[in-house]
Amino acid sequence: MQQQRVQDLMQPVPHPLRVEMPLSRAVDLILQSGLTGLPVVDDANCVVGFVSEHDCIDYLVSGSYHCDSRTLVGDIMYREPLCAAPTDSIIDLVQKMGSNKPKTWPVAKAGLLQGVISRRQIMRALNASMQGCRSRV
Repeated sequence: MQQQRVQDLMQPVPHPLRVEMPLSRAVDLILQSGLTGLPVVDDANCVVGFVSEHDCIDYLVSGSYHCDSRTLVGDIMYREPLCAAPTDSIIDLVQKMGSNKPKTWPVAKAGLLQGVISRRQIMRALNASMQGCRSRV
């Protein structure tokens, strides 16, 4: 079997987050994406951060309790996100992901956002490969 690359499995990000975006809009986009978080990009489409569901939840509790909607993506984003390159092997990325690392990674080339890849996408691909092995036996 030919080793798959991140670019083979990554998905596009039609609406990445922006630093000045209100948290409520960011949450809408994360929920619509079906992912556990989304990358934050600057005006040049360079990855500058990442916001996960986990990052949002405490601010949502506090904001909804106090009716405070002033929180921005830039206030809560992780500013040094782990990124994958399109040419990284899936196996290498799985090893980097580990058990406590993010479940969704931005994919960047020279800093520019190319897409995202999640553990779920990798699991689907590896499971399909394993099922293909079974059918050959």
